Amino acid sequence: MKLITAPLVGVALLGLCAGPFALAQAPQTSGSAPASAAATGVEAKIKAMEDSWAASQLEKDHGASVLEGLLAADYHGVGAKGEIRNKAETVEHSRSDTDTYTSSKNDSMDVHVYGSSVATVCGTSTEKGKDKDGKEFSRSYAWVDTWMERNGQWQCIAGSGTLLTKS
Repeated sequence: MKLITAPLVGVALLGLCAGPFALAQAPQTSGSAPASAAATGVEAKIKAMEDSWAASQLEKDHGASVLEGLLAADYHGVGAKGEIRNKAETVEHSRSDTDTYTSSKNDSMDVHVYGSSVATVCGTSTEKGKDKDGKEFSRSYAWVDTWMERNGQWQCIAGSGTLLTKS
């Protein structure tokens, strides 16, 4: 009987110890109730940074200077056409964009906060303008970005976007 009891006690203790760690890793979502004040603050901060990113498309450098501050040095992402880029390549891609934007905005965002230093945001956005040949366009994207707080600063460490419509 002792041979069966010892493993059962060990498994029970392991379950008791692991439970709090599992709960700490559970996502805090903008739709879950009740969200902690810290998670709500993180959600607002990340949404503001995402909105800044979208709006920066209208700037002369198409947001390259904004991306310099938002993207982590070790950032990697997948563009809407499947191209994999690091931070420098992503910034240069924005800087060399030949389109002229009249509108760039996020349509929806759903932030999930994991613990105290990681968050993901899934969203959709729409951009409108003219291409280098003067042809008008309206593009919609679905995207996901992963953010991490490092030394008190939230940075985007990874991202991926998918072109949904093109006209």
